[in-house]
Amino acid sequence: MPVHLSMERVTMRTRQFVRQTTNIPFKFKLKSMIGEHEHQLKNISQGGLCFRGCGWIEPGTELCLCIPFAKDPCHLNGKIAWCHIADQSQYEIGIQFEESLEIPALQQIDQIELYKRLLDQGCGERVTSEDAGRRIGAIS
Repeated sequence: MPVHLSMERVTMRTRQFVRQTTNIPFKFKLKSMIGEHEHQLKNISQGGLCFRGCGWIEPGTELCLCIPFAKDPCHLNGKIAWCHIADQSQYEIGIQFEESLEIPALQQIDQIELYKRLLDQGCGERVTSEDAGRRIGAIS
């Protein structure tokens, strides 16, 4: 029996910004709802972030968010760019920022992740990004 192969056109999209993997906490509030939600980042870039949540959020939904840096909390507006099922009980959710995240905020995240790796490699101590951030005074 002959095998028929379908050659679909694959479109490759390159990312505009480099992503930084981290699990520091952040808070967000959907502009259409009352109440704040707290989650941990999966990754972040100048243009947006990704996290895992327990519920579906409609793409296009506007929100405001805060990354609780100790000296200067980072407040941003954005919208849900995409939302898809990650596993049976969680969704992976992408947020696109209205304005680019400032370089100093990304540098703080880099410092947190570097300290976390140094603890792991140098001392064999495994800590979360949040704990590492608190230890160096970057997260309140």
